[in-house]
Amino acid sequence: AAVPGSGKTFTLAHLAAHLIADRRLEADQEVLIVTFTNSAVNSIQARIARILRDQYVLLPFVGYRVRTLHGLAHDIVRERPALVGLADDFVILDEKLSLDAQRDIVVQRVAEWRDRLAVYLDPETNMQSAQRAFEHELPDLVIRFIKHAKDLRQDPDTLFAALDGADSRFDLVRFAAHVYDDYQRSLAYRGAVDFDDLVRLALAALERDSGYLLRLHNQWPFILEDEAQDSSRLQEDMLRLLSGRQNWVRVGDPNQAINTTFTTANPRFLLDFLEAPQVTEHPLSVSGRSVLSIIELANELARWTTREHPSPDLREAFYYEANSRRGILRGHIQPTPADDPQPNPDDAQREIVLLCRPDLKIAPEKELEIVVAEEDFSLLAWLESLQDLDKDQRPTVAVLVPENSRGFKLAELLRRRGIPYEELLRSTTGTREAVALLQTLLAYLSDPADLRNLKQVYWSLMPADRREQVTGDIDLRETITEIFKRWRNIEDFLWPGLSADGTDLLDLAGEYDWLPADLDDFRQNMRRWLIATNLPIDQLVLTIGQDIFTEAVDVALAHKIAVVLHSAAENHPDWRLPQFVEELRVISSNERRFIGFDDAGTGYEPKPGVVTVATMHAAKGLEWDRVYLMAVSNYGFPSAMTYDPYIGEKWYVRGSLDFRVLHLNLEAEVLAQLEALIAGNPDGYSEADATLQARVDYSRERLRLLYVGITRARR
Repeated sequence: AAVPGSGKTFTLAHLAAHLIADRRLEADQEVLIVTFTNSAVNSIQARIARILRDQYVLLPFVGYRVRTLHGLAHDIVRERPALVGLADDFVILDEKLSLDAQRDIVVQRVAEWRDRLAVYLDPETNMQSAQRAFEHELPDLVIRFIKHAKDLRQDPDTLFAALDGADSRFDLVRFAAHVYDDYQRSLAYRGAVDFDDLVRLALAALERDSGYLLRLHNQWPFILEDEAQDSSRLQEDMLRLLSGRQNWVRVGDPNQAINTTFTTANPRFLLDFLEAPQVTEHPLSVSGRSVLSIIELANELARWTTREHPSPDLREAFYYEANSRRGILRGHIQPTPADDPQPNPDDAQREIVLLCRPDLKIAPEKELEIVVAEEDFSLLAWLESLQDLDKDQRPTVAVLVPENSRGFKLAELLRRRGIPYEELLRSTTGTREAVALLQTLLAYLSDPADLRNLKQVYWSLMPADRREQVTGDIDLRETITEIFKRWRNIEDFLWPGLSADGTDLLDLAGEYDWLPADLDDFRQNMRRWLIATNLPIDQLVLTIGQDIFTEAVDVALAHKIAVVLHSAAENHPDWRLPQFVEELRVISSNERRFIGFDDAGTGYEPKPGVVTVATMHAAKGLEWDRVYLMAVSNYGFPSAMTYDPYIGEKWYVRGSLDFRVLHLNLEAEVLAQLEALIAGNPDGYSEADATLQARVDYSRERLRLLYVGITRARR
């Protein structure tokens, strides 16, 4: 068990490098490292490579494999697809296309089920509004149901058998099972699987072929698992099989389990593993990250919750207890000893501010203003106090928001105030701007005869410093406008020698001697891109991306967009450029989930004096000198009290028939019904029990999320 700031990634990377350097591997063997996110994969891989190269003078990328759970499952299934009934050329459906397919099926089927599902609506509300809200959110509920069913290794046929004879209380499960069945049929028709299929299929392959399992066990004699507190049942089962219950190192912190609500992940898996008699526990309890006051604040949150929280059910949110068998106090962060070469920051530098106004309800917009500029502890005031420091000596700072939408609003406010910032949100401003630029170019290429948009394309491609010059020089703006007005059609622009007055248009540049060459570069690019419109959409995007992007992250982003649009083209062979432009519009406006690359390739490093905007979930594993935590209210962090609001209890859903809850949590209820059916005990389902338990589970997880937020701060 590893407390925040104890160096678990450092420890894992050095352990992997040591196993490789100590010649414990045969030529065909590897150390397997399994972690939670793609960014963690890249960060751990970069660390191991650096240690092997600099410390052991070995080849940096030999002897180990770093994977997410889905990446590992893909490796296993791709090598032996026939074991699980897949063709050698099976494809993995892009996440967006997978979600779209499930949503489409829900929309197609909901009309025939409308009357049966209406029993879940609150009769005290406007039924028409309630119906609209319910059907708007129903696809997401069904998508999570399908994911949960796959995590429990339940296929549609098994669910239909379990539903046989079940009463009308289970109609929502019936509806979801029919959508699940239609969705799996659509995957089979495409010869595809989705990401959730990969893990259960990989586990099935290992169970069906003992010879294949033995070969993989020999290939990966050492397995290191990162973020083990978020391990799911499938991950637990897969790694147990692959390891053969030996040489399996698990690193995690149960007090930082923040991905458990409505999933099969559970920190109990790690804790049970640690209690096994054949397991040796090496606690990482010392942390040099934070000043003593912040360590004490985090420890007090865990201690108070465990021993004094007014809701007894929440006293199990943290693991803050002595282990009688091993004499270990789990969950207690210890500062470094006095002679440690990397001591905790000086506690005299601390600044802890709690802004609590019980008598004043602070609106979200007002809270943004308070954090940015309206208090003496605000970002603006603090950054102004740093002006005498060199930029590279300024402290790092982050604002941690409850959800991405709040982060986007904060980023816009920072931009208007001229405060430097960068984002770790669902898609960053840089991602959205890069996608928007590609969208603008493709939109023009889809209708090049429209010369009104040609100047807009030129403006979009202009570097920021040149754009600033044009904005501040009215004569330059008029010159560019006059040049574009003189081109009567696209041919005059592309091939000026073919027109009567096209050959000397650049003479209009006047004193701006850089303008002719700039316009000529623009012309050459437009010629090349218009010719490239004959290529498939992914090759067109790659061609444009190589010409307009210079940063590695933007080139990588163009590649990812090309992959996404290639998948869209395969699923919509009738699409032409206008349809792909619309798809990019959806991505750039952030209406669908699309992860940009930014610093994920090497791991994110906060920049001095630049505000990082991130969700608390995205901040896990990172640290800053100064941290602002927003929306720490009983809505964002409920305490399982009767007066607390809960995000999962929707206004349009009716209460329980026994009046225990005012609004049922439909997601909790439908998953409880699913598990009762799987257990063969539908009578064991009691309405509202799941809603009440969901309050407890969510409140526990949010307390742990607050703990994560607190421990991101150094000073």
